[in-house]
Amino acid sequence: MPNPHYQADEKDSGRRHGVTGFLHSFWGRNKGLVLVLIAQIFGVLMNVTTRLLELEGNNGKGMHPFQILLARMFITVVLASLYMYYTKTPDFPLGAKPVRKILVARGLGGFFGVFGMYYSLQYLPLADATVITFLAPGMACWACSYFLKEPFTRTEQIAALISLFGVVLIARPASLFSSNADQATEPLAAASIGNTTISEPEDRFSYDNVTPEQRIMAVMMAMLGVFGAACALTTLRWIGNRAHPLISVNYFATWCTIVSAVAILFFPGVDFVLPANLKEWTLLGFLGICGFIMQYLLAAGLAVEKSSRATNMIYTQMLFALGFDKLIFGTNPALLSMVGSSLILSSAIYVAIQKANNQVPPTSKDPRSVDASEELGLVQHVDSEDLDASSSRSP
Repeated sequence: MPNPHYQADEKDSGRRHGVTGFLHSFWGRNKGLVLVLIAQIFGVLMNVTTRLLELEGNNGKGMHPFQILLARMFITVVLASLYMYYTKTPDFPLGAKPVRKILVARGLGGFFGVFGMYYSLQYLPLADATVITFLAPGMACWACSYFLKEPFTRTEQIAALISLFGVVLIARPASLFSSNADQATEPLAAASIGNTTISEPEDRFSYDNVTPEQRIMAVMMAMLGVFGAACALTTLRWIGNRAHPLISVNYFATWCTIVSAVAILFFPGVDFVLPANLKEWTLLGFLGICGFIMQYLLAAGLAVEKSSRATNMIYTQMLFALGFDKLIFGTNPALLSMVGSSLILSSAIYVAIQKANNQVPPTSKDPRSVDASEELGLVQHVDSEDLDASSSRSP
């Protein structure tokens, strides 16, 4: 007579093996997607940390974007240089002669890309600042069509115009939306009742304290960041596999360090400050760790999954930005911002899908297949061919 306990144990064992087999199969099929997805979380965490430092750093006075860039990129230069020296990276430190001028352009473009993002985080919600960065791949496609004679289709042109209209909705200039309820108002520090003035505590995270002029300036700087990121994307396409990706990273971080140091020395109102307390040191350290983890996971994800499935996962960054906006800063997106963000996001996704459908087999050579989030933060704009080349050259 069969033992019922034995049969039950056998069923449980079979069920466990079935679940384990499913998980192994799922991981094997979607490893690249998962890694890129987690990279987006760390990318948003990096932007959240940047905004916290800009608003609460320096004992509540706020740290200037140049100060954050100097601290972060100097560490990047040191670590990247030590790694390339230790591993004897080819053509370290300046790269091959034929591409040095392009590497300089890549570094300068990358600086404006990241500075535009960091500046806009002072006055824009995290989600708004993030979604504007999705204009960069489209701008890079236009630049590649001009400099590299690559096609810039009618669909991409229409999508770019729709995205620009979305940016206008996010900016909400007073001349166009003066009667709109979403328009930001002048900050009110106190309310008067009779002869008594009642001061209300200022919420540093509240966007009610952002004037229309500050908001438009933030959007303009974000667009400067888009042009910078597009320049970086275009130069990376131009460089191809003629330079090790870490050399490109080093050019980018070096230019950020130099320009930030010069700005701190000569720009009025921008001084060199060290973190004032343990919290600020922790935030700066966390910022650097998030940047490193994001780069590593993105590089690993794109190396494993070379189809457009992985690169399209960058658009999930918008969802994480909305979530952290609400969780950390208590921000609910304005109606026009939601409409503008939807236009930008839907245009980018539609063009990405169209490009993927027209590619047989799919490839990551297109600028859209490269993540623009960290150019905007650090250097992730390395396509899968560059990653393959770097892995074959590195010991």
